[in-house]
Amino acid sequence: MKKNKLFMFFLLVFLMGCSDDCESEQPTVTLLNNGTAKADVQIKTSGGNTENINNIEVGRSSERRAFAPGMIEFTISIQGVNDPIEYQTTILNCNHYILTINNNNTVSLQVIPV
Repeated sequence: MKKNKLFMFFLLVFLMGCSDDCESEQPTVTLLNNGTAKADVQIKTSGGNTENINNIEVGRSSERRAFAPGMIEFTISIQGVNDPIEYQTTILNCNHYILTINNNNTVSLQVIPV
């Protein structure tokens, strides 16, 4: 019994020491298209860079992209929809974000700590 308690103590200390206190891992973003048609997304990052992800089919998602943290501006163009959707958000280190184009062509954001 004493050995089990000692083992559990060392296991607990080991697991606590292995916790990953993330401080500088760049945030990542995945774009999920549940909208009405194929979508193109322009991404303006806080560092002034612009990236494009084109031809995201309905029911598909983009690959995961990493960016410097800060204000990100998404401009989403959906085929057959005249006005693009503009969405701004601040992204932080150590998080993964899923930007979803919903079935009514609105946008929502889910944050997943990593």
